[in-house]
Amino acid sequence: MFEILRNNWNETGSAGATGQEKLDKMINKPNILAGVSHEVRTQMNSIVAFSYLMNNERFSDNEKREFSEQIISSCEQLIGLFENFFDTAVLETGSSRESLRETDITRFFESLTSDFRVFMRKKGRDNVVLIQEDNLPDRLMLKLDAARTTRIISNLFRNALDNTFSGFIKVGCTYSDEKTTFYVKDSGQGYPRSSDLLLSDNPEIQHSESQDTYSAMNLILARNLILAMDGSIRVETNEAGGTSVFVSLPAKESPGLKILTGSSSENKIAI
Repeated sequence: MFEILRNNWNETGSAGATGQEKLDKMINKPNILAGVSHEVRTQMNSIVAFSYLMNNERFSDNEKREFSEQIISSCEQLIGLFENFFDTAVLETGSSRESLRETDITRFFESLTSDFRVFMRKKGRDNVVLIQEDNLPDRLMLKLDAARTTRIISNLFRNALDNTFSGFIKVGCTYSDEKTTFYVKDSGQGYPRSSDLLLSDNPEIQHSESQDTYSAMNLILARNLILAMDGSIRVETNEAGGTSVFVSLPAKESPGLKILTGSSSENKIAI
C-alpha cells in the first residue's frame, strides 16, 4: 500500500522536494507502519473468517446476518483507515488546499448532529445520550471549509463514542470574533490518549483491542486538518471525569448576507 502511495505521488509530479521528504518521513515512521499493518491484518482476518462461517449450513439465517454485519463493519473500518492515512499523507506534503464557501453554520451544525444521531442508532449505542448545545442565530452565513470541518468534528465525535460506553456526549458550536468554536465533551475514559494524539507533534500509536489504529488515525488527521486551517485545539478533563475537546477555526461572515437572529436551539437531547 505504501509503495502504491509513493509511486502514485511521483507520477503526478505535484510534490516538490519538501513534500516528498515529508511523505517519506511519514511513511517510514515505525509506529505508523506497525499500527496500520496490524489494523489491516485484524480486519482482513475478520472478513475472511466470517465469510467462511456464512458458507457453513449449520448456522441459522439470523447468525449469518450477524456475520454479514461483522463483515460490513470490518470493510468500513478498512475504508476509514485508508482514507485517514491517504488524507494525512496529502496534508503532510502540503498539496491540499482549503475550499472556503459560504455556509449557513446553523444548518451545518444541525446536519452534523443529525448524522451523529443516525450513526449512534446504527451502532446500537442506547446507553449514551447525545446532547446538542449551541448559541447560534437562526441563520448565520460564514466562509468556511465545510468538508474539512465536517471531517474534524466527525472524527472527534467518533473518538468520543469509542471511549464512552454509557453516559453522555455533548456537541456544541459558538461563533465570536471571526472564530467558530466547536466542542465535543464526553463522560468516557479516553482523556490521556486523546490528549496525546491531539496535542503531541509525535504521538505514539499503540495497537491493542482497546486502542486501535483506526481511531488513532482519526485524531491525528483531525489535528492535522485543524493546524492546516490555522485553527487551535484545547483538550481538558471535564466535571464528569471525561474529555472535552475545543476546536476554534477562523470563519468570517460572508459580505452582503444578512444574519438573521432569533432563538437558538440551545440544548437538545438526541435520542
